[in-house]
Amino acid sequence: MVENKYSELISSIQPDQRTALNSILLIDGLNCFLRSFTAINHVNPEGYHIGGLTGFLKSVGYAIKMLNPTKVIIIFDGANGSSARKNLFPAYKANRNANRITNYSIFKSKDEELESIKNQVERLIQYLKCTPTTIVSIDGLEADDIIGYLSNQFEKFDETKEVNIMSADQDFLQLVTDKVSVYSPTKKKIYTPKDILNEYGINSTNFLNYKVLMGDKSDNIPGIDGLGPVKIKKLFPELLENKRILLDDIILKAADNIDSNKLYFSVVERRHQLSINEQLMNLNGHFISPDNKQLVKSAFNNSYELNTYLFHQLYVNDKLGDSIPNVEGWLQNTFGYLNSFN
Repeated sequence: MVENKYSELISSIQPDQRTALNSILLIDGLNCFLRSFTAINHVNPEGYHIGGLTGFLKSVGYAIKMLNPTKVIIIFDGANGSSARKNLFPAYKANRNANRITNYSIFKSKDEELESIKNQVERLIQYLKCTPTTIVSIDGLEADDIIGYLSNQFEKFDETKEVNIMSADQDFLQLVTDKVSVYSPTKKKIYTPKDILNEYGINSTNFLNYKVLMGDKSDNIPGIDGLGPVKIKKLFPELLENKRILLDDIILKAADNIDSNKLYFSVVERRHQLSINEQLMNLNGHFISPDNKQLVKSAFNNSYELNTYLFHQLYVNDKLGDSIPNVEGWLQNTFGYLNSFN
């Protein structure tokens, strides 16, 4: 009997045996959109800026092809999402200049730019509803908290083998474990515990403590003056260990060594602010009420089906041209396989 020359190839082709929860991709929607909006100056033939819209779709498409998830969840900030943090710390994000124009070459005023952001995000939601993805946005919650909550939930599922978070926001590195990674689209890098240790010299288990001590200028959260990345590791080398260190233990150590270094004194002196920082920065879901947890679970079950016809209609109506070359083929190659997991 002559062996079929294609038998080896045929036997190597196996159907995808994964289930919907095997590989999760959580996308920080507004973070990814604003990155594209700021960086891409494309306008359509009618002169409307489309960079945020097309840049987001292509960036997400790239991540899906690279990470090959079984479920994609795109999370946006809800209305008044920062209210809980501002109640805790009124200065939270107060440094953001509401009048500053991001792109002077495209927009004549901040109002015009904000209107473009609003219109593109609303249109983007319509496009995403034509793809086999899940969209989550809950009033009163930031996307960070929902992503943190979902990440922690999926990590507990035996069925889930990996969770990837797509965002350029450094805060998500506190969530990294052997099962949870962070993909930074700006750095084109996937962060695992080893990568965080190599780049920051801090164990991912203690990355939250690192952020609490450093503060976050972008969110107007003050840290300890003079305590930078190098000195943090020198004064608190235990943060390199794969063991969660409590903030109280850090403050107690500083109190025991208060005479040996003025920065230890600053840690003790600023202990109240550090406690606030921990609450502001911690993504363990403590800002999510039981009712909101039910809303997250409900939204999680609402996945859309791929609708290439409607997607293409939107694409033509918006005059996006060759912003996404061979858009029908791109849709099928990027999202087609996800239908089977819905």
